[in-house]
Amino acid sequence: MRFSLVVSTLARPAEVEAFMQGLEKQTFKDFEVILVDQSQSDIYEDLVARYSAKWPLKHLRPEINGLRYARNFGANLAVGDLIAFPDDDCIYEPDTLERVNAYFRKTDDTGFITGAVLNLDGAPTAMGRWLRKSQNLNKHNIWTGLIEFNFFMPRNTFEKINGFDEDLGIGAPFGSAEGPDLALRLMAVGSKGYHDRALLVRHMDKPPTLNRERAYDYGIGMGYVLRKNRAALKTVMTFFIRPFGGICLSIIRRRSEMTAYYFKMLQGRLSGYFCQAASEAARHSAGKILS
Repeated sequence: MRFSLVVSTLARPAEVEAFMQGLEKQTFKDFEVILVDQSQSDIYEDLVARYSAKWPLKHLRPEINGLRYARNFGANLAVGDLIAFPDDDCIYEPDTLERVNAYFRKTDDTGFITGAVLNLDGAPTAMGRWLRKSQNLNKHNIWTGLIEFNFFMPRNTFEKINGFDEDLGIGAPFGSAEGPDLALRLMAVGSKGYHDRALLVRHMDKPPTLNRERAYDYGIGMGYVLRKNRAALKTVMTFFIRPFGGICLSIIRRRSEMTAYYFKMLQGRLSGYFCQAASEAARHSAGKILS
């Protein structure tokens, strides 16, 4: 099977170089790279020239900027059987693509697969809580079992659900959770998901200061997607109780910065879940299921 790897980037040639070097080490070689370049400069010209000689590489320069648009824009030119959207600052392990190819061969090209995250040193990431063992995914554990840059699916099923929701992600009205939303919509049309703990991708850890700055954006995206996809009460309460517990524990420990972080997260989740747009999206998804 051929992979289409859609990489959206903005002025990060060193990181893209590291990603490409990771591709050189892949034990499975049948892939194309679609580099969606939003830098408005020529900083990738040398890199593109060098790696175009090694494998198919499409260098795109869309007129409209934003990660939420770039992924779908790049996917429109993909020709692979399988599609993925690695971040420009992540690095695949040498067997990443081989493991994914073996999974889809075994399952007869159905469903989707995701895996675990390591930091760039190869240690467990500090980026949130993740499932600790391989298992099938469902509407509850998808929230701790999937991350966008380690997420592979058949291109035809991605196209069937019209790709990523462009109201989600960095710079969008709802600043996160585009990956879980995509997975939940895949499940709604019959796809089954699997989390493979041995399927590894490296990514730099995000510093706590960045997390605090984006706590509300992350929260509002999650709240919106929970409501949009009509999450069960158990799931909703789980992700409302966790930041509330974080607030209480941080107060006890007199950690004012973490108190503010968890408060912003909870505020965002509540705002996203109870906003009018989420309510309308939930009604729309319910109507599609009934039809």
